Amino acid sequence: MIFKSNIPDQEIPAVDLATYVINEGKRVTKTLPNPDNFALYDEDTHQSLKIHEVEEQSSKLASGLLNKMNFCTDDVALVFSSNALNYTIAMLGTLMAGGIITLANPTYKPRELAFQLKDSKSKYIFTKLEFIDTVLEAIKLSEMQISNKNIILIDHNQNYSGPFNSIDRIYSNQPFTRFTINSLEQAKKKTAFLPYSSGTTGFPKGVILSHLNSVANTIQMSIPENLDGWYSDRSVTHRYLAVLPYYHIYGLAIITCVGLANAIGIVSLGKFELERYMQTVQKHKITLAHLVPPIINRIVNDPIIDKYDFSSVKRVMTAASPLSEDLAKRLIEKFNVKIVQIYGLTETSPAVTVSRIGSWERRSNGALTCNVTAKVIDEHGNLLKANELGEMCFKGPNIMNGYLNNPESTKITIDEDGYLHSGDIGYIDESSNLYLVERKKELIKFKGFQVAPAEIESLLIGNEYVFECAVIGVYNEEQATEVPKAYISLKPQYRNFTEEEKKEKANEIIEWLSAQVAPHKRLRGGITFVEEIPKTLSGKILRRNVRDIENAKQAISKQTPKL
Repeated sequence: MIFKSNIPDQEIPAVDLATYVINEGKRVTKTLPNPDNFALYDEDTHQSLKIHEVEEQSSKLASGLLNKMNFCTDDVALVFSSNALNYTIAMLGTLMAGGIITLANPTYKPRELAFQLKDSKSKYIFTKLEFIDTVLEAIKLSEMQISNKNIILIDHNQNYSGPFNSIDRIYSNQPFTRFTINSLEQAKKKTAFLPYSSGTTGFPKGVILSHLNSVANTIQMSIPENLDGWYSDRSVTHRYLAVLPYYHIYGLAIITCVGLANAIGIVSLGKFELERYMQTVQKHKITLAHLVPPIINRIVNDPIIDKYDFSSVKRVMTAASPLSEDLAKRLIEKFNVKIVQIYGLTETSPAVTVSRIGSWERRSNGALTCNVTAKVIDEHGNLLKANELGEMCFKGPNIMNGYLNNPESTKITIDEDGYLHSGDIGYIDESSNLYLVERKKELIKFKGFQVAPAEIESLLIGNEYVFECAVIGVYNEEQATEVPKAYISLKPQYRNFTEEEKKEKANEIIEWLSAQVAPHKRLRGGITFVEEIPKTLSGKILRRNVRDIENAKQAISKQTPKL
């Protein structure tokens, strides 16, 4: 069965992304009661820009790149920075100059950054002074010929006089030919972004996203919101708070591109600290909070929240990892907000679903958005019907052009009919609502039964002692099978338990869970308590890191002599 969105398909214009988001932003801004509202605001530097100033600054950067820096069409510029107003200017200015933007996690070690520099063939690096040591070491490791002149600092410091370049020095008012798209075919082929993803298999890969991909997904995310009257309701001044990282496709596309195109004021924070986050929500009267489950978990559990006014927030949009029913209920009860779920991948630019306002009771990960078709297949590639569990596959104008320098992985991921195989297991109902169960490669196989870690985690998070958790499969030699094991971080008030008390609580939690699940889903591998669950900045559990901890424990156990 082929599934299709209930929202009519939209025409995707043949236009470059920078032109689209800026022109749409200017068009919508003219209709606002307060057209002087900022488009971008940097909470760290207190810089702000209106939408026409965003265009002016980005154009000045594009002019400087072309007239001062020998920048050429399709040159790749890497951004290695925490969130900042100038991050967006670097992105838009590079696109206006006809370049390609690749985004790197600012917590990367030199070796990790070197890989991306070399793989993407980056010629320019936008960064902050605080990250310069990592950048220089990465350049050395990569053996890329990137001069100090091509290292561009985006810190807000007009008086900088060091050896590197700065965005303020590059700005130029000289005339230049701005990059534009003239046909749909060009929009499909011309690369805009190269975010890196693990894909469905293997090491990080450059994901080739075209201007068409990015414009399409900006429209696909905006249409459901407009149908629900959210963006058209201007009785309040709508504002986003960008605390999720811009290097992640969520921050880049869902916050930056959708926000600019819909004239939503975007406030950026370089780093997440709970109290500062709440202060900023209250100060700017944020109306939509883009969050991930680990941050939601902290918000509903930390008493510090009660010091601040969260009432301006009417909606919470969540993605990146599954939101448990228990956590969602607590969020709604505490703040009386509407929850909007989206689902997607870096390879889908990113969203393929978005839930409509007030539809949380379906407990889905959203409904297929416009211009998207989907299929669910079994392990043999056969089409499945509605509500049948299998691998979910997607087709639409937002599907990547492929993996950089990796035709083999591209061929594995995108089939002959143009469907991208997500590697995610789930099902789709008759109304095109999608229900994510688990990553295909993360499923635990217990005696032939499939166990989804996310399902067990969503239950554990409802236990009175559990703050955060991660479930992995560990091999049990006696039973000759994988068994589920939980790593658990206790709530702050329970972290002073003695080792004896922890053993007691572990047994209690195991029994508590066993009463709620089928026998094959029980925590036969036991529980290990840890201070913190390893996660990405976007909130995804780093299950590989959890497995590394487990492997280290097993190695020590095998080395310890038995008496």
